[in-house]
Order: sequence, then structure tokens, then C-alpha cells
Amino acid sequence: MTPLNINRLQAWIDAGRLNPNEPITLKELAKSRCIHGIKDGVKLLARSSERLTTPVEIVVSRASASAIEAIESVGGKVVTRYYTKPSISRVLKGDTDPIYSIQSAPSPTPRPEFKYRLPDPASRKDIEYYRDPAHRGYLSHMLQEGQGPSLFFKTPGQGRVDHKKVTSKGAKSAIKGENRVW
Repeated sequence: MTPLNINRLQAWIDAGRLNPNEPITLKELAKSRCIHGIKDGVKLLARSSERLTTPVEIVVSRASASAIEAIESVGGKVVTRYYTKPSISRVLKGDTDPIYSIQSAPSPTPRPEFKYRLPDPASRKDIEYYRDPAHRGYLSHMLQEGQGPSLFFKTPGQGRVDHKKVTSKGAKSAIKGENRVW
């Protein structure tokens, strides 16, 4: 992932190269030359996070916990979004919307039509990362109250419990009936 430190982000905002009033996406970061050569995505890091004074809304592939805390402490918002290599190139060309896909939360404002849609993750590891509210994943709106981001482990108390009630007299017949071959 291409690293992006908060001090560089603030320097680009101070220089007028990035507009803090609009969501900052991969396209804006590459267009302003804040980052170069995006291959697998952008990871937001918290180097010199005390220099950040401007609240921004930023959409990146990954973000460190301290970077999320620094952005939100000044009133900003971080969203982590899944990208593939082909989707990154389409976003940079302007053929794909850099934020919304089919599983994203509904767009608050109508977006212009694009030629391609962004893909959603298919591997369990990626789905769990982008469903996690701690990572500010764009799929976190899909979690129900009390549900965890994991697809493998179920939250205690969730799901169907099927207990067979067996009395002491019927215990032998129940076991006998289950073990019967014919």
C-alpha cells in the first residue's frame, strides 16, 4: 500500500492543493500529486498528527488506529474502502465512482453515472476488515446491533439453539433410537 502521512495531507491542504470541503479520495490525492504510484491502495498513517488542524473527510484503503483518532479528534471522518488494482486504475481515469458500490450505504447526494462500478470484497479477511466499525469500514452499516464483524465466529446469544429435552425414563429409549442401524 502507498503510505500517506497526516502531516503531508495537512501540508497539501495548507498549500491549497486539496479541498477539505469535499471528500478526499484516491483520485484527488493522485491528481494533486500528494501520492505517487498507487498500486494496492492507500494507507493513512499518523506521522505528526498533532499538525492536523483541518477537519477532512477522507476515503482510503486502510488507516491506522492513531490516524483515525487524529482525524476524528479535529472533527473529520475516515472511511476505509476496498479497491482492486483494476478498480484503482479506473478510478484514476474517471471511469468509476471512487466511493460508492452496490453494498455501500446509499449515497446522500445523487452521483453522476460512471461506466464501471467498484467491486466489493470477496475474501473473508477483506469482508471482515471492511465490516469492522473500528476500522471505519464502508460495510459497517451491514452489522446488526450486537453483531461482530467476523463471519466465522458468532456473537454469543445469536443464532438458533436446538436442545433436546430428555427425561430420565426416556433417556435409554432416546439413545437406543438414535443408535439404531435398521
